[in-house]
Amino acid sequence: MKKTLWTGPFLAGLFAAALFAFVSCQEKSLSPDFVKDMNLVWSDEFDGPGDEPNQDNWNYSAGGGGWGNGELQYYTNKRSNSYVSDGTLKIEAFKGDDNKWTSARLNSRWKKRFKYGYIEFRAKLPTEKGSWPALWMMSDREAYGSWPRSGEIDVMEYAVNFWKNKAYGTCHCAGGYGGNAFASAGVPIKAAGKKWHNYGILWTEDELTWIYDGKAFLSYKNPHDADYPQKFWPYDREFYIIMNVAMGGTLGLDIPKETKKCVMEVDYVRWYQ
Repeated sequence: MKKTLWTGPFLAGLFAAALFAFVSCQEKSLSPDFVKDMNLVWSDEFDGPGDEPNQDNWNYSAGGGGWGNGELQYYTNKRSNSYVSDGTLKIEAFKGDDNKWTSARLNSRWKKRFKYGYIEFRAKLPTEKGSWPALWMMSDREAYGSWPRSGEIDVMEYAVNFWKNKAYGTCHCAGGYGGNAFASAGVPIKAAGKKWHNYGILWTEDELTWIYDGKAFLSYKNPHDADYPQKFWPYDREFYIIMNVAMGGTLGLDIPKETKKCVMEVDYVRWYQ
């Protein structure tokens, strides 16, 4: 009988396989239990053959001007700012030789939009001071008018300078927006840039519930106002998805001179109903 030699490479491979299995189990445990009873209606796993994000799913917002928040970056559609590799999407903000920042802001408007269900992002976040990554949603057709009348749902925002180690969930509408939003809360994130975490929101006709690593931490109930319902609940229309890394601005604040690059990595986006 041929003897099996437990060589270094073999042991390393065995350990890697065991580690992968363990991590996979850990990944599954981060989603809420109710997902098991839902159908996955759409996802982007970022495992395509090329380095460009799937054009069937994503558009690019381009330009600068601060985006209403005094942000410093200029958004581009260049692969240097957004690309797919090793099964994940990278959105990279970096400072060029001219000391100006570029980044990317991907959106699914007119391509992938949904109403109700559970959306989940699995991501690693930039933790550099001055960065402001966000995973969020906006009304596809602005049926009730321009922002904030048609609503905004922020699944996750993370700004170290402003909130330290907390990621925030927020919703905006005509009745409450900005610093006066009716629903806004933060949850402490451990090793946000080194470990994968799940950021999600369960959206029904009666309630928005923010979920971090499978556990709810914030909710906003539909008040069912008879006189002016959309003032407090414009969340009865289809919304599209946005992913971006902003720099500076009202939440990013000051960027240290030594900071050259900030990267958000997204493993997947999934929508269940």
